[in-house]
Amino acid sequence: MPVKRCCYGCCKTDSRYPERMVGVFFIPFPKPKTQMEKCLIWIKACGRPHSQFSVSRITKDTYICSKVSKLYLSLIQID
Repeated sequence: MPVKRCCYGCCKTDSRYPERMVGVFFIPFPKPKTQMEKCLIWIKACGRPHSQFSVSRITKDTYICSKVSKLYLSLIQID
């Protein structure tokens, strides 16, 4: 099973440490090929510089964690 890491800002949530993950889940990032507009909104909301995080860095293994729930709740309402 691949390791899941949160790509939000400075969040360091990582699935390698299940004891730290109680109640935390990972939400897959929208894929650029099928949901480009939503993907761009999520990238901007993550607050990382474009040089560190852009559309070209989104893969099937890109996630945010539920710890960043304010971001998650605002993003899931954009459909």
